Amino acid sequence: MLVAAAAALACAPARDDDLYGMTLEVRSRQAWASDPGFRTRLHILLEQSCDHLGLDPSLLYGITLRIEDDDIACGAVAGARGCTWREDGVVAISTLAWTSAEPLVSCVEDTPIPHELLHVKIGDSGHADPRWRDPAYWGPLWSRLEHGDCSGDPPNLIW
Repeated sequence: MLVAAAAALACAPARDDDLYGMTLEVRSRQAWASDPGFRTRLHILLEQSCDHLGLDPSLLYGITLRIEDDDIACGAVAGARGCTWREDGVVAISTLAWTSAEPLVSCVEDTPIPHELLHVKIGDSGHADPRWRDPAYWGPLWSRLEHGDCSGDPPNLIW
């Protein structure tokens, strides 16, 4: 009986708010961060980003995803909008706009999560890989992630 129950659980469909084993720390006062549909939208963002990047989502297991309303100190960049510390298992993203502190990003899809996931996959803290600045690379992902409450513009060419 116990074996049958365990087998049934193993075959259960993935939840649409599953974050692939990531621990989520939300340090944001943005309305979208406390919206009941936030985890589902974040799941979709992770799923579609991993698919686009060719990143096995199982590699996200155990990583902490931190979303905060401030600049992020990342290496030599004091006011980064995101940072990945692969060896520490932490990805941090800011809700600040890419080029200024205002306006704040209007939805999770406007954050640099896809950019940081490429760091999870390839490292490359110096952004030497040509994909970082290739709009043809990022464009298809951006098109897939459109939501009516987002800005409607890709944050920049490196995401």
